[in-house]
Amino acid sequence: MRRTRTITIAAACLLLTLTAVPNTASARNLDDALDGIVERVQKYMVDHGDTSVTIGNFNGPPSSSAGIRIKAALTERLKAADVNVNKLARLEIRGTFASETEPTPIVLVRAEMVDQTGATLGDFRERVSVDSVEDVVNLLGTTTDLTAAGTSESNGSQRETIAQRDEQLAEDINQPSFSLTGTTAVSATDASPYRVEIFLRDADTLTPIPVEDFSGFALVSLNKGQEYVVKLHNASDIDVGVKLTIDGVNTFDFSENAGFRDLGMWMVPAGQVGTVDGWHINNNESLAFLVTDVPDSATAKLQRETTAIGTISASFFPAWTGDDVPEVEIIGKARGDIGTGLGSKIGSVYETVQRHFGATLLAAVSIRYEKPDPPVDLPTESTAN
Repeated sequence: MRRTRTITIAAACLLLTLTAVPNTASARNLDDALDGIVERVQKYMVDHGDTSVTIGNFNGPPSSSAGIRIKAALTERLKAADVNVNKLARLEIRGTFASETEPTPIVLVRAEMVDQTGATLGDFRERVSVDSVEDVVNLLGTTTDLTAAGTSESNGSQRETIAQRDEQLAEDINQPSFSLTGTTAVSATDASPYRVEIFLRDADTLTPIPVEDFSGFALVSLNKGQEYVVKLHNASDIDVGVKLTIDGVNTFDFSENAGFRDLGMWMVPAGQVGTVDGWHINNNESLAFLVTDVPDSATAKLQRETTAIGTISASFFPAWTGDDVPEVEIIGKARGDIGTGLGSKIGSVYETVQRHFGATLLAAVSIRYEKPDPPVDLPTESTAN
């Protein structure tokens, strides 16, 4: 039986606009993977009499900024499990993540523990594979369109459909590419109906930002102090829900509405373009997307580390009303069973609608940008007075 989620959300009105060589555990999604690491940490601390840990970085591919997300989520889960996370702890958990595409696309998360001397503790090592398509795509910042595997034209079984999807995703991970409509609208392919466009905001004027091709990745130039908006294009014949994240932070993370924060989804109707003005506060106000120094960024305000490359990512999912389930909603999530900161408040008129949202990732578009260097000439004690 297909599971769907129903919630009243803001439509981005978008109507108008631990042994030496550990075994690798399998996890459907990143949350499952991190829960496994948390259990290992809890057991280790009980067995060894330690009371606190600190969380280091999780390093991944140079083109990905997802280490921010992994570190933040692990910290939150450890605290929720009553583990004392303290920057002064003698033990540090850190790790890496990397993609593997054979036999199927996964992200392999490795965690290790080091002591105050920097020595790796041999009796704590953990490897977990994440095979949720949504998480694989988001962790790697992959631009991809997977809709061809979910259409009636494929005329195959669900197993064949999943195999086609995995083949396409593996290709897009190993050989990143994107298509442009004009010089500013990014999509996975020329035929993809899902596109993302970044505009600079200057008062009431919006100027589209040209996109460069950097080794197969879409790259835009953003400078400190600039504000921008994101346009989400849905040229398909179905409504879509879109998860929009900036440097791993969902654009609903600052919303006053807990339901919006939990789902983190904008709705863009079929054949429409939605404009997201900034971080959602309520349906009448947003905080502008502002390019700022790392210490002032949105990721820093959520106590998340930052990276030199920022990523603006949009993930598209089917949305519908009633029992009219789109044909593409047939796969589900699993096989088998610079920093952008908080700008000034702006008036944003969003409309609230109700939709079912599917679990099938239709497409994802990621656009990267270089973050401003943090200030180096900080005032000294003698000059600060």
